[in-house]
Amino acid sequence: MPANGATPIVQPNTENPPKSKRSLRYKFGLSVTLLLTLTIIFISFFALQGEERALRTELEQRGITIAKNMAVNAAKPLLRGEILPLASLVKDAMGNKGVMYALLVDENGMIVAHNKISESGKTYERPLGVLPLERRMMSISRPFMFEKIKTVDIAIPVLLQNQAKLGEVHIGLSQRLIEEVIRNAVMQIVFIALGFIFTGIVVTLILVSIIVQPIRALEAGAHIIGQGNLDYTINVKSQDEIGNLARTFNKMTGDLKNAQKSLIEKEKMEQELETARKIQAVLLPKEDPHIEGLQIVSFYKSAKEVGGDYYDFHQVKDNILGLTVADVSGKGIPGCLGMVMTRSILRSQIYLADAYTVISKTNALLYKDIKRGMFVTMFFALIDIKKKILNCANAGHNPMIVGHPDGKVEMFNPEGIALGLDKGDRFDKKTQAMNIPLKAGDVFALYTDGVTEAMNTKEEEFTEERLAEVVGRNVGLNAQQLNDTIINELMDFTSGAPQHDDITLITVKVE
Repeated sequence: MPANGATPIVQPNTENPPKSKRSLRYKFGLSVTLLLTLTIIFISFFALQGEERALRTELEQRGITIAKNMAVNAAKPLLRGEILPLASLVKDAMGNKGVMYALLVDENGMIVAHNKISESGKTYERPLGVLPLERRMMSISRPFMFEKIKTVDIAIPVLLQNQAKLGEVHIGLSQRLIEEVIRNAVMQIVFIALGFIFTGIVVTLILVSIIVQPIRALEAGAHIIGQGNLDYTINVKSQDEIGNLARTFNKMTGDLKNAQKSLIEKEKMEQELETARKIQAVLLPKEDPHIEGLQIVSFYKSAKEVGGDYYDFHQVKDNILGLTVADVSGKGIPGCLGMVMTRSILRSQIYLADAYTVISKTNALLYKDIKRGMFVTMFFALIDIKKKILNCANAGHNPMIVGHPDGKVEMFNPEGIALGLDKGDRFDKKTQAMNIPLKAGDVFALYTDGVTEAMNTKEEEFTEERLAEVVGRNVGLNAQQLNDTIINELMDFTSGAPQHDDITLITVKVE
């Protein structure tokens, strides 16, 4: 201390300044810690959601399989009132892991089989959240508490031959397995997150130099890929988030490459479909025939894909006209090829004596070459213009609708099965021909199921009955007007609903 008692002056230390609490090390460490924490939380959130959805989907699919198996096997015993087979089905269902309960309810809401025998014969009371089961539908409830365990109810209708509803199957699946897996996953993620965060704080400065290099590689790779080189692979071997990002980037590049290939394949397929559409357009009649004594008008509208509808006119003799309306099973190129094959064979047999012989010979030849599983429905008719007699045969097709001047409407549907299903023995026995007398003022319509099965937004079909009613109301119109009226009413009926099948209609009026 100075002798005069003055306070000494302290000079600042300019060589070793004190470290700021807000140094780059501190900021970078805090940033890395925060980034790691947020990244782990973000990834974990979506991973857990995805895992939960996957587990829930897997559990529901297993429950659906169990319920469907019970529903299929319970139809006949439930119809016959056989309790033991139903109880056996319930017991088998309870043998599956996670099944809390299994029961069968008849159409009157009575429990006919239950894993608890004491519940059998009681009225079924739906747990909270289990909605009534509509016909031909499956119901999966939201989780509810059953015996202090979260449970999901899966209900399936018991149908007789996929038609009449006999009752319901209810399977209760425990959610405990999902909760345990998610809980364990959360614990694992917490421990992993803590480890990452701690490691990130310790090695922050080391990571600065290590991270820069792969980031630069990512930047360079992104630039190369952005220029269109989808074959380039970013070579980053680190196992940290940057490495994961690089692998994700490489996967994304591969996905883009595959998407590009898929787009090219799709364009090729569109070109092939367009070629098939052009072929189909060439094979269908260019114009309606002009026959004295008959007014003939056709309408054809294909669905989005190339379809298998086929119609044709054949001038067999001076006074004999052939009419054909057919529908080949399947759509796209296979349906188009089936239509081409059917057309060629039919035309080679068209000059035979009668409708029965024509489709019999056509079936025999078609069966040899058609792909197994494919078939063709056809209504074939020969009109004697002078005698006004229509000789027809039906190979599993829609019936012909005939309207008379007095407004009476008839449907003619000779017995027969589709072409290509049988080599001839059964086909010839089943197929019958029919002669239908016509008179002036009569109208008739030949069509495919694209007309009668066209649906509106309520999934209601147009139906043959509605088509017959339209014909009956408008029998006084000429063929063109009647054809337009039918199509207009069909389009009004289906307004707003997509077209799922080809629409083919031939309208004929006898003068």
